[in-house]
Amino acid sequence: MARTQSRCGALTQQGTRCRRLAMENASRCDLHRGDWSTYTIKKRTEAAKKAKTRKRRK
Repeated sequence: MARTQSRCGALTQQGTRCRRLAMENASRCDLHRGDWSTYTIKKRTEAAKKAKTRKRRK
């Protein structure tokens, strides 16, 4: 089976590329994605929407 998921593009402390698989729809793995990535931003906004809907129901 062919691998369709890309590798992380971050540089390690040794100066080589990270060998881990990147997250879905991202260019970095979970260790290197940071708070600025689109994946993390999307997860935060989804969590905020869920929190708002929970607050309205009460």
